[in-house]
Amino acid sequence: MELNEMELDALENKLAHPEKKVTCPRCGSELHVKFVKTASKVECPTPGCIAYTVRGI
Repeated sequence: MELNEMELDALENKLAHPEKKVTCPRCGSELHVKFVKTASKVECPTPGCIAYTVRGI
């Protein structure tokens, strides 16, 4: 998935501040963040919209 700078900024902002309300720059829905063990995922609830995953050890 190709992300532009505004979309990437929104996803990174939500990841850095999960308590903050951040809207999707594509569709306007509120982004959601999930933390699972050593991974984090920020995604838009709209099917086929933007998502960002960070994994590590």
